[in-house]
Amino acid sequence: MFSQVNPGHRYNSLDNKTFLEKLKVVKNDKITFGGLLVFGSEDILADEIPNYGIDYIEINGTSYEDAPMRYNYRLLSEGNLLLTFFDIYERLLRKIEIPFSVKRGVRDDDPPHLQAIREALVNMIIHSDYFSSAFPRIRVFTDRIEFFNPGALPKKLDIILKEDFSMPRNPIIAKIFRFVKLAEDMGTGFHRMINGWLEFYHIKPKITGDFDYYKITFPTIRKTVEKTVEKAVEKTVEKIIDAISKNPQITQKELTEICGLSRRGIEWNLSKLKQAGKIKRIGPARGGHWEVIKK
Repeated sequence: MFSQVNPGHRYNSLDNKTFLEKLKVVKNDKITFGGLLVFGSEDILADEIPNYGIDYIEINGTSYEDAPMRYNYRLLSEGNLLLTFFDIYERLLRKIEIPFSVKRGVRDDDPPHLQAIREALVNMIIHSDYFSSAFPRIRVFTDRIEFFNPGALPKKLDIILKEDFSMPRNPIIAKIFRFVKLAEDMGTGFHRMINGWLEFYHIKPKITGDFDYYKITFPTIRKTVEKTVEKAVEKTVEKIIDAISKNPQITQKELTEICGLSRRGIEWNLSKLKQAGKIKRIGPARGGHWEVIKK
């Protein structure tokens, strides 16, 4: 693994033992908890940290309630953090849009929003409380990706953003991940997450929490798309109300032709308009008529 890294500093000339001591993987000839978490085998991790694990879940819906099954993919990783990072990152790559783009004459395979999601994964690994009764957890819904970190933020978010404040809960893990180039300069991670996501999706990730956790939520529906959908719905509503005003006896079939929607789409819009108190049905389905409620 380390043969792939070319840090270009004093570590190059160290023997293995001294090198691991410098990284704080080993101290007094014993492996540290940080070193164990990053490099340890699954069996040893289970013995030393019984509740250890990182939970990655993909849900085919916007909530558990509207998904056809509770989840369609789950990875409960109990391996070390280095292996877990790559296992989860490979899944996350498939869950966000990465359009083709060229930067300085070559394809850009690392756009800012991809850097943002990678930073969130590293952030969770570095800052989670691995002795908490809760697992670090990633939930991928159809409209968002959530990173749940056991353990609170060290300071309020506005202070972290203003001062580029850095206090990793697990400094040894942070040091190792920086060395293998999976983490960058400390203190800029939240800026990279927020700005990188905003650049592509045009909406900021939401960061919430309490005294024993924090959560970062990345919406995966671009705001421009949401606005387009909203405008389309508004135009459809205008067409339906206008058509009913001109012809209260109008049928659903006639509305489908006017609006260019399916029968089911018209039924959905009529139901919403009735719930909103904008129209009402007088009489039976056959022989009755619609009435627009003036407000």
